[in-house]
Amino acid sequence: MTKIAMIGAGSVVFSRNLTGDILGMPEFKDATLTYMDIDKERLEVAGKLCRKVADALGAKPRIETTMDRAKALKGADFVINMVQIGGFNSTLIDFEIPRKHGLNFTIADTTGPGGLFRALRTYPMLSGMCQDMEKLCPQAVLLNYSNPMSMNMQTVFRTSSIRAVGLCHSVQGTFDGLMSYLSEDPAKMTFICAGINHMAFYLLMEKDGADLYPRLFKAMEDPKVYNSNKVRFELMKRLGHFVTESSEHNAEYCGWFIPHGKEVISKLDIPIDEYLRRCDGIVDEFERLKTFARSKDPVKEVHRSHEYGSTIIHSMVTGKPAVIYGNLVNGGTISNLPRTAIVEAPTLVDRTGLHHAQVGELPPQLVGYMQPHITQHELFIRAAMEGRRDHVYQACMFDPLTAAKLRPDQIVEMCDEMIAAYGDELPPLKAKTLVPTSGKKFKKIDAQVLRDSWDKAQGTADADYVQDWHVIGPFKSPKANEVTLDMATPVDADFVKRGDGSVDLKASYKTGGIARGWQPAKAAKRGQISLDSHLGPCEWCLAYGYAEVESVHAREVEMSCGSDDGIRIWLNGKQVHDHEIGRGYNPGADKFTVQLKAGTNRVFVKVDNYTAGYGFGVGLPKANF
Repeated sequence: MTKIAMIGAGSVVFSRNLTGDILGMPEFKDATLTYMDIDKERLEVAGKLCRKVADALGAKPRIETTMDRAKALKGADFVINMVQIGGFNSTLIDFEIPRKHGLNFTIADTTGPGGLFRALRTYPMLSGMCQDMEKLCPQAVLLNYSNPMSMNMQTVFRTSSIRAVGLCHSVQGTFDGLMSYLSEDPAKMTFICAGINHMAFYLLMEKDGADLYPRLFKAMEDPKVYNSNKVRFELMKRLGHFVTESSEHNAEYCGWFIPHGKEVISKLDIPIDEYLRRCDGIVDEFERLKTFARSKDPVKEVHRSHEYGSTIIHSMVTGKPAVIYGNLVNGGTISNLPRTAIVEAPTLVDRTGLHHAQVGELPPQLVGYMQPHITQHELFIRAAMEGRRDHVYQACMFDPLTAAKLRPDQIVEMCDEMIAAYGDELPPLKAKTLVPTSGKKFKKIDAQVLRDSWDKAQGTADADYVQDWHVIGPFKSPKANEVTLDMATPVDADFVKRGDGSVDLKASYKTGGIARGWQPAKAAKRGQISLDSHLGPCEWCLAYGYAEVESVHAREVEMSCGSDDGIRIWLNGKQVHDHEIGRGYNPGADKFTVQLKAGTNRVFVKVDNYTAGYGFGVGLPKANF
């Protein structure tokens, strides 16, 4: 019987999705699934959610929960790591100290000061877990999902002999999105992608031997296509290839965008502080899932995710080969990157393990884009293993965005403040070198004070967002891996037929054999309605929201909205906004002027979703008297 240990299972959405993927395969319906976390409440919720998933799939696994890592690891065949050391409070430090020194970021979990310090505080746990695996399950395979992927995988490979692979969904998820621009079925296309995690590029995309890149460059001329991925299309214009990870990520991986000010940030829809808002949403989502997990309500549908984890487990257990994209030590896979770098490339999986396919040379401009980050990865692992504080400074000095804004002495001062803020959470950095510190003394930060300040600011910001909604969906697109706001469902027809901007909240519509009806939804922080929370996960689909807003008098106001992905809004039956775009939720990303009438105003929202989560939020300022 296969034993799979999930470490950090308190990431309840991720552990639930991986459980559904694994138990959806007949070979693993009686597997042993052991969930481990240091947070007792999150562990309880994870266990109950996963039992509901098993019931929905008719599976009979052995499900265990434990706060003892050694117990979880003992005898495991596969170990899945999804730990985020420090959680939201540490992430706030990753953003706020660099901000104090003039730096702004969108995600800050992969590279730059935020990614570096996340890797440093993860190093003691991850290296310790690998040592435990060598004793308790030496033949097990570690599947790492935790960011920063490349630096964490350096920790695994440089401190242990464990077989491991780093996994991300950006390669397969992005390719599906690209094919939707071309109205092609990705399953019938050929592609090769390679580079480093979040900065891998599609080297080849073909249909029946014909290059698809000319069509993609042509598609980019369509404003709807361009607007869905502005930063990545700007990179494609200049580098000639499309990059895997999102525009919000890649906006901070170079010095070409954010350092050039608010005009560029606004023009390219770059969501500064995006990850902080996502973390806030994760906190709210956990509260909802906690209630659901403790209820008697069943999981109604289990959707297979884009993650490679279950495919790897299946191939290694059954011997049926598969090709995935994995992060492993280069060793010559990409001939013009360092052999010790962690690279993402096509990977064959079978009973013998995981093996990169040979890629050869990358175009030099792509190497130029990646190399500063590879240098940071190498400096990180040497800093952690050798206690070299100077390598921490140097790792940040080579970050392109940081270097575009700060002098070396300013970078050293920022790093000293971050080292002090985390204190003994980091590996000891006491090796003596000739490289000087800033000479300044900083105190360890009380992260809870930062958190309280953040929560207070978000509470104030929520005041103008519409809180009470009804939502309906999801309605799956009739076209594989393609969806637009122009696609119609019966909800659209009924809305137009009524003609007054209202909807029939008692109506239901059958789709995919399931009746969909309107259901109430309360906005979370920043006005966000998380549709995957309320309606269930679904990709390439449409969903709707409806709210009624009272105004004491007729007035002109600035309506704002955020969405994941595209959004179309009607006010009192009149369309007032339309933005086809692929993006994460950013409150107030779009702003436009509307006219409210005295009394009840009806707001009707339509959103589409490409991949991953989906949702929206709408802001309408309160009357000022």
